[in-house]
Amino acid sequence: MLFANSVMLWGLIAISVPIIIHLFNLQRYKKVYFTNVRFLQQLQQQSRRQSVLRHWLALLFRILAIAALVFAFARPFVPTSLGTFSDTEGVASIVIDNSFSIEAEGRNGFLFDEAVEKAREIKSSHSRSDRFNLLTNDFMGIHHRLVSADEFDALLEDVAVSPAVKNLRDVLNRQYDVLNREPDANKSLYIISDFQRNVAIFEGFEPDTNVRHFMIHLEPERYTNLSIDTCWLETPAQQPGQVVQLHVSVSNHDSSPRENIPVRLVINGTQRALTSFNINPESSATETLAFSIRETGLHHGFVELNDYPVTFDDRMYFSFRVLPSINVMNIFDQNPGPYLRALFMPDSLFRYSETNYRQLNYADVYQQQLIILNGIRNISSGLATELGRFVENGGSLFVIPHAQADQHSYNAWFRTMNTVTLSGPDTTRISMDDLNLLHPLFREVFEIQPGGQTSLGPETDLPWVNARYRLTFPPRKDVQTLISLRNAEPFMIADHHGEGHIYLMASALNVQASTFPVHAIFVPTLYRMALLSTPRQSIYHIVGSEESVNIGNLSPGGEPVFQLSDANGQLKFIPGYRTVNYSTYLYALDAIKTAGNYHLTAGRDTLLVLSFNYDRRESAPDYLSVQELYDMAEMAGITNFAVISESERPVGQVISELTHGKQLWKYFIIAALVFLLAEIVALRFLP
Repeated sequence: MLFANSVMLWGLIAISVPIIIHLFNLQRYKKVYFTNVRFLQQLQQQSRRQSVLRHWLALLFRILAIAALVFAFARPFVPTSLGTFSDTEGVASIVIDNSFSIEAEGRNGFLFDEAVEKAREIKSSHSRSDRFNLLTNDFMGIHHRLVSADEFDALLEDVAVSPAVKNLRDVLNRQYDVLNREPDANKSLYIISDFQRNVAIFEGFEPDTNVRHFMIHLEPERYTNLSIDTCWLETPAQQPGQVVQLHVSVSNHDSSPRENIPVRLVINGTQRALTSFNINPESSATETLAFSIRETGLHHGFVELNDYPVTFDDRMYFSFRVLPSINVMNIFDQNPGPYLRALFMPDSLFRYSETNYRQLNYADVYQQQLIILNGIRNISSGLATELGRFVENGGSLFVIPHAQADQHSYNAWFRTMNTVTLSGPDTTRISMDDLNLLHPLFREVFEIQPGGQTSLGPETDLPWVNARYRLTFPPRKDVQTLISLRNAEPFMIADHHGEGHIYLMASALNVQASTFPVHAIFVPTLYRMALLSTPRQSIYHIVGSEESVNIGNLSPGGEPVFQLSDANGQLKFIPGYRTVNYSTYLYALDAIKTAGNYHLTAGRDTLLVLSFNYDRRESAPDYLSVQELYDMAEMAGITNFAVISESERPVGQVISELTHGKQLWKYFIIAALVFLLAEIVALRFLP
């Protein structure tokens, strides 16, 4: 037991007052003479013994009453594991988890209303002179400061449910940023949340022993939920007249199966597909919706199902762009060769161009999707820099070396991109032996037989190679071999650099070096390479994500700014943007709070459609128990913390006991009254 006001213990000296009065009680008995005092003497002795007992009991009760009063004014308490507060000013940071999961119902109504009320109780448990900080998942700038109790109440009125989702590590670090502005104050932080398992991440968090951590655990009623987790297109490049397959991943967060769940697909405001599916309990399933593309340009839509009570994850928006043509550039040295021209020139899907590398305009490089570096003898530093930047920003590059290439210039360039290098020529005649059919380049080229077998076999006629370069792989293991020779050495590889792709062939593109340019697999290889080179635009983004959005080489043109607006035109705002290496990045997208398809415009021109969906991390009704939260906090190194679960007592009272210890002064006041009453009883009723 400790005392908050220990100086009052000097009051125990007052115990000496009743003791002195008792010891120096000089009252004398008056003598009365009787003729026969035999019976009176017996009565006098008996009364005197009772009188002494009564006075000793009165003295004891007075001493105990005075001591109890002194202890009460000294404010005794039993400290908790959180330690004791000093007498300095206090600061408290209170976080309200206002994500979608907080809309669930609890024992006392909706969890959001309960969270707001608990925040008020926490504020009331502190002194009026303390200062407070209110935080939500939105991480708004107005909340990044300390305010008075009255201003805290005003901020609390404006808190609303938000699609933003933050993990515990980010929340705690944000609270530390505010609390550390007051180094000498009593620091306390509170997190009011349902503590979903998906966001309970402490990794990278460094606890502060000077801060007390309180986690107020809200307990929702169990509910069921179906959620659309993600969707993706089967192929990254879409063409007019093509049948597109949209894959949709759906999860059942329930212990019972769901049957005949309808899912519909809407494209450009028109329903294009409808299907139903069954899903097992506590599992995920992938459904495929097929639709055809009739025209080029921008396309947007959504896929949805109907589910209750959780609805924020029942619809997923997406968008994509169908290019009217794919730009392919052949950069050559002396002769462009007839093979590439014969493949790409007659096809309207491609916009094919040829240029000598000495006459290359580097500004044209960034307008291409696929660049074929065809037979350049020496790679200059300027050309290497521009092509490396082109690949890094999402372009595709197919390198065909010269028959007598300057290996030093090639390898110096390849090392800057951390890819394969040329190790020396080999004129041994050898045939190709295997194609990597798992790579997207060949995935849809050959028919797949039952059991995963393809139409390729030992008897398949594959090209021969007469002259080639040996390829040396870098230390990393993610370089993929597309075509291998009979001796297992690579003939063509695929690699990545930044956001783009590099393809490298081991021989020159002529029939003297190999029969590849006149073989049947030449056409699908180059054709698929061009199709896969289209910009890999994400078909959707996450609402509230702080990451920038890459929109390729788009620019506002003659307009000074971009503008983003929703489908109804109710929300219009100007996002920030910056251009890095011919790629434009949008940022400061905090104004988007609602899922949907948003049109990016410059003036009257619509340049792109960007889709935003709510974060799915809170779709699963999976919560940490109180014990699990204790264990995770201890593993994170937090020593001075407490978890407060659902209780009939007000949370402010619980926090006050945890903060200031178990207060005992009330019990000592009651004890003092009891002792005074006992003294009265002893003096009045004892003989």
